[in-house]
Amino acid sequence: MEFDLNNVIDIAEQTFEKLDYNFSRIDENELAVSLSSNYNLSVLLKPEYDILHFSNDLDLICPDDRLAVIEDSIIKANERIWLGHFDLISVDNRLVYSLSFPFAHSFLFDQDSFESLIDIICEESDRFYHYFKMLLSDKQIPNFSISSLFQEAVGEA
Repeated sequence: MEFDLNNVIDIAEQTFEKLDYNFSRIDENELAVSLSSNYNLSVLLKPEYDILHFSNDLDLICPDDRLAVIEDSIIKANERIWLGHFDLISVDNRLVYSLSFPFAHSFLFDQDSFESLIDIICEESDRFYHYFKMLLSDKQIPNFSISSLFQEAVGEA
């Protein structure tokens, strides 16, 4: 059975309609979605490479004088996530969270799986958004404050 990769974008579009997100179809292989006032998601299918790519723009731009701090913080954040990664787009020093699925035809994408992916993207972005925002400020932040952001509090009282 041959899988129609273009249908993946159709399913994503139906999911965003169901979730009542504002979105636009850029072309047959791309959607632009406003997830919140801070997050703008791009869903891009590259059929020639069989890849489905999500890129969540965090609406945070790093000034040149904070690049070293942010690059280090991205490394620390990426060590603590299971799926995807944070990155700094060098053209304009914009922070993004990215998640890609190679061999997209091998996965069964339906509305439930897209909803789960959106949850993961939002959860990981939310988990580190304020950390990055704090580091972009000119305020001096003690090292213990930064390390405390990475402590998992699940199951602790």
